[in-house]
Amino acid sequence: MYSKSFYIKKPIWNNTFSFNKRKNKQLFVPELKEITDFSEIELWDEIAFEDFWFDWKLSSNMWLKNFYKIKSPHPKPLPKGEGITAPIYLFDNHNHAYFFWYLARSEWIIWDNNNLYHVDEHADMRDSGECLLKPDSFDLNKVFDFTNNVLNVWNYIIPAQKEGIIDKIIQIRNETNLNSYINWEFNFNWNIILNLDLDFFQPDLDYIDFELKKKVILDIAKKASLITVSSSPFFINQGLAIKRFKEVFG
Repeated sequence: MYSKSFYIKKPIWNNTFSFNKRKNKQLFVPELKEITDFSEIELWDEIAFEDFWFDWKLSSNMWLKNFYKIKSPHPKPLPKGEGITAPIYLFDNHNHAYFFWYLARSEWIIWDNNNLYHVDEHADMRDSGECLLKPDSFDLNKVFDFTNNVLNVWNYIIPAQKEGIIDKIIQIRNETNLNSYINWEFNFNWNIILNLDLDFFQPDLDYIDFELKKKVILDIAKKASLITVSSSPFFINQGLAIKRFKEVFG
């Protein structure tokens, strides 16, 4: 699973978007690579996926050469709250987070009933009505198939909550939410997953202070048991996305 790259060529998952209008009808899914240094992150130099914007202008997207697991930005063992000790998974489309949550559970990094801090320009809370039942959620082959053949970037959180790996969902999508976190209005300190979309740093949101974003994200990251990060190629230039990723976590 994610041991080698592949293309999705059928109209399933994120490849359903504008499928009949696109000439390039395939979607690239990279292999997972474990790294120890952010300098090892590379961008893919070919068009991996195309879709149309709301003005019907074709958007050709280049994104990550690999998915990446960074075991921990701080290699020395640290108590929670003093540094980032959680593993980080960095990938392109956000629904891949679903698989990495269950992979982490299979490795006893997390268990059920986690508080999900979802830091994102979008809610990603659509409900398709489909989900894996508890017994199937322990089969990573079924989780992988569900992630890559059923889910898309808008609907991967609700199935995880229905199954039980996610309990509370804390949405951080704007300046008000960031300040609410600072003021401890919804600050949980246990069983935490940080689920970050780098489109939170796209230029249209630059009116929100970068240092405020960084402060909140790092505070959550230091308390988290797992960190999943989407580079969100359709919504932010990938060079900028990785630059902001390194500025926050590096």
